[in-house]
Amino acid sequence: MTATQLNLPLPSQGLAVLTLPQPLTQQSLLELEQALFGQLNSLHHALFDPAPDPGQLEYASWMRQLSPTHALLHA
Repeated sequence: MTATQLNLPLPSQGLAVLTLPQPLTQQSLLELEQALFGQLNSLHHALFDPAPDPGQLEYASWMRQLSPTHALLHA
């Protein structure tokens, strides 16, 4: 395959363009698939997962400090 770009039409956003590694081999395609999945997954979580409540974060930090492991380490 000699394509250097993959043009992906997005119905409401125009076009997304992905630059492909050269030469495109079976191994580089697998690596590209894995990297793309990871990056899209991270973006998905950033856009769709609700931000944690600050109170819940504070409570979780207290619970980590009060855990038995923490107590043993600082005894």
